[in-house]
Amino acid sequence: MGLETVNFAYLSELIGTPVVSAQTNKRIGRVIDLAAVSSHVFPKISGVLVRPARNGTPVYLPWAAFRRSDFTHRFIADREPSALGTEKGVEGEILLRRSFLDKQLISTTGYKLVRVNDLQLLIDNSPKDNANFFLVHIDIGFKGLLRRLGWLRPVNAVFRWIVSRDMKDQFLSWKYIQPTTTTTVLGSLRLTTDASKLSEIHPADIADILEDLGTDERKSLLESLEPSTAASTMQEMPLNIRVQVAETLDTDKLAQIIQAMQRDESVDLLVELASDVRTALYNALPAETVAELKELTNLSTFGVGSIMNTEFVSVPKGLRAGEVLDRIRAEAGRVELIYYVYVVDADDRLCGIASLRSILASPPETPLDDIMRENCVSVSVDDRIKDVAPIFLKYNFEAVPVVDEQNRILGIVSLRDTLESVFPKLREDFKA
Repeated sequence: MGLETVNFAYLSELIGTPVVSAQTNKRIGRVIDLAAVSSHVFPKISGVLVRPARNGTPVYLPWAAFRRSDFTHRFIADREPSALGTEKGVEGEILLRRSFLDKQLISTTGYKLVRVNDLQLLIDNSPKDNANFFLVHIDIGFKGLLRRLGWLRPVNAVFRWIVSRDMKDQFLSWKYIQPTTTTTVLGSLRLTTDASKLSEIHPADIADILEDLGTDERKSLLESLEPSTAASTMQEMPLNIRVQVAETLDTDKLAQIIQAMQRDESVDLLVELASDVRTALYNALPAETVAELKELTNLSTFGVGSIMNTEFVSVPKGLRAGEVLDRIRAEAGRVELIYYVYVVDADDRLCGIASLRSILASPPETPLDDIMRENCVSVSVDDRIKDVAPIFLKYNFEAVPVVDEQNRILGIVSLRDTLESVFPKLREDFKA
């Protein structure tokens, strides 16, 4: 079968293919891996790792060294045996077999880990001097495993005899795959840092994926995320996993994540970290952040203050609905939960509460005083958490303001954080 009729090839079929010298027409070795550069949408084959016939030490040959031929039967190289081993790959090239076969990769469509059984390569025949190969699909199906074992034809023949059709392929496009680590041509392990494909995944799904990865892969992926996404992801993990991951991260990166986390979540994490890690973090964080975290940490773990979130939207009296919406838009990137807007006087004392729904439903010129509810239900920073839970049930609130003795608002406590504190096994049981 000539190359012109071939559109795809599988890595498992290329591994072990003879490499023949164009000068002598004799076999000089066998293919043991393919190298690719990942600067394209689909990684492009850039070199071949060959095990010479006489010397067992693998050598690298660039893709340009091979003549146009039927690559599924043999690779014809413009090299004499004596010239093997004279060229080296570059650090950016990754080895496909060592990096991906039998490894777990992240599917950004199914939000899960998948095991790689084979790789499908597209053959572009347009160049006159040689063909280009591109990695286009990851084979995660049983058919791919049978192909690698050499059992596909007999098993598929039996399958066709029983059900009158061939076995189905299970492919995932490379565009929807996020590697965790890769191995370069030079033999070094490269922790993957481009996590752009993860940007559309919900942090809760990323957290589930990270829990199934090894330590190095967790560290690599978490450090590749934007601090805000990494913070949201860590908040979705069980606390014991969160601590394990945090203690492997670079201090500066962890400090950025701590800054982006909700303050109550940051406190929960800091309390559990090793003292030397916590000290290093305090040295890396701004002084005002450290003071706030230490103050919250010193509060009783049974008090509302220990789960209080200090990020909320407060506005002064006298505004109108349109002006309040402008304030909400300005704060949206900083505040994670915006169920209510808290109205305060010049001394930050709580005067009223307006729900986001009521503000959106009101004309822009409506005075805030006409929207807000003055009789505010609030809790003290020292109230016991278990005594706060009934408030959510009675009033159907999503969040309750936390005030000090002078009725100054210090933060808010959410329904979710309250339930997780009253029922500490809730998150673990849900994930199980």
